[in-house]
Amino acid sequence: MAACLPTPVEQIQQALDNLSRCLEAAGADVRDIMKLTYYIVDFDHTDPRHRAPLLGFLGEHRPVTTLVPVPKLALPEVIFEIEATASIPQLAPERVDVVIVGAGLSGLQAAVDLQKAGLRVKVLEARDRVGGKTWSKPVQGSVCDVGAAWINDTNQSRMFGLAQRYALDLIVQNTEGSIIVDDGVGKHKTHPYGELLADLEDREDIDDIARVRNIFEETCQKIDISKPVDSGTALRKDLDNISFEDWVRSLGCRQHALNALTIGARAMLGVEPRDMSALYYLDYCKAGGGYMLMRSDRKDGGQYLRVNQGTQSFSRGLAAELAPGSLVLQSPVRCIEQRGGGVRVVSARGTYEASRVIVSVPTPLYKEIKFDPPLPSEKMAMAASTRLGDYCKMIVFYKTPWWREHGLCGLTQSCHGPFAVTRDTSVDADGHYSLTCFIVGQPARDWMLLSPADREKAILDQIARIFGPFAKVDEKPVEIVEQIWRNEQWSQGCPCPVMGPGMLTKYEDVIRAPAGRVHFVGTETAFEWKGYMEGEIVVRLI
Repeated sequence: MAACLPTPVEQIQQALDNLSRCLEAAGADVRDIMKLTYYIVDFDHTDPRHRAPLLGFLGEHRPVTTLVPVPKLALPEVIFEIEATASIPQLAPERVDVVIVGAGLSGLQAAVDLQKAGLRVKVLEARDRVGGKTWSKPVQGSVCDVGAAWINDTNQSRMFGLAQRYALDLIVQNTEGSIIVDDGVGKHKTHPYGELLADLEDREDIDDIARVRNIFEETCQKIDISKPVDSGTALRKDLDNISFEDWVRSLGCRQHALNALTIGARAMLGVEPRDMSALYYLDYCKAGGGYMLMRSDRKDGGQYLRVNQGTQSFSRGLAAELAPGSLVLQSPVRCIEQRGGGVRVVSARGTYEASRVIVSVPTPLYKEIKFDPPLPSEKMAMAASTRLGDYCKMIVFYKTPWWREHGLCGLTQSCHGPFAVTRDTSVDADGHYSLTCFIVGQPARDWMLLSPADREKAILDQIARIFGPFAKVDEKPVEIVEQIWRNEQWSQGCPCPVMGPGMLTKYEDVIRAPAGRVHFVGTETAFEWKGYMEGEIVVRLI
């Protein structure tokens, strides 16, 4: 990190960003700050470079503020530090039938369903917004989805039903034209969307990609999503005990085939093929109808339709159906206590008594909550063992969809990184043209270590490198939006918790099992469309 020290202004902004994350973790925001103290090395009153970032951070809020000039701080390269004192208002204690932890799709859907059944609910959300990993940010007179972004209108009937219910405008994903593929040795090839790459130098590589892909699909289709362990071990006893990479290698694949499947694993889960068990990934893909369907951008596929108003509209719509006062934002849950015939939930902003609790946060985040009594040992071990993918997006906006002028659909695939995949995420009706770059898996871990300026440069350089042989890449971006899900306190990764070798056999039933009066929901508990909004919206309480 010492090789890429930020500038003074970047240091100031980083300190403010860190403070913002600390406030979020506490369930507070800028408006709760009572006092700010900031320390500046060798302060010069004629150089108020700290003022603009600080005023931007505070907005209209003006707490008591003290500037302390100092000769140095703990580290010689650090020139700015800040500390804050905040007070979080407390709400009156309340008794309800069910407390729901998390206002993502699964938590909100559970709340709406229970409310319709006549129960009183309270939804406690740690963030200052609803939606979880659906997050639609305003940009260029439109919105962009920095999280989950696609549905379809055939085998994702629940999400399509919500789109109709909330009168959302759907956009068919562009697949007209050719895609660009990094061939693994630094060369880039094009071929029409939906066809296999046909111009590799070695014909055996082309045949091997088709062979391994077909074996993967055929094996995937034999998995019973209601009993993945039984059905998987019937195919091969050690299918859960080996990584997906080792399983693919056991098929005698060549490097090009492994590269293609690596891109798929990174794009879908943000991990490397070595990070997950073969059975887990086969079951994950079968949950979406199969590998080919889940990866498809066409009819019936996982990436067929986008939402003009943004996918966060689904969560906002569900939240609007709740009775007034049922949703509390900026209220991270600290403790869930089961006593006698009820449950006590302590959050950053209040305490609630309930008959039942539904936890709708990803399994790796269970550690952020104190359970009393503790969760069963198997549940705790499962939560500690699952991991969320390293998943980032950089959305690059242009005045025109210049790639289309050259017969390209905007889809690219690369195993070299930093991004693994790009997609055309334009909203033509709004004059909003963009390429969304997915930086995922190991390349994301490396890319996240760069400074903001270097991260942006790395992506723009790769766009020029990949598109350059086939299109004139001279149009400058009009805006760039970056999202690093690892940095989100209440996500810590994306899109779905992943199980390594041996874990599905141990925890197949544990992941959905309640703990007394505490129930668990979320996309990882789904049988169909795990990792997608369709899986998130299906709430099954055992």
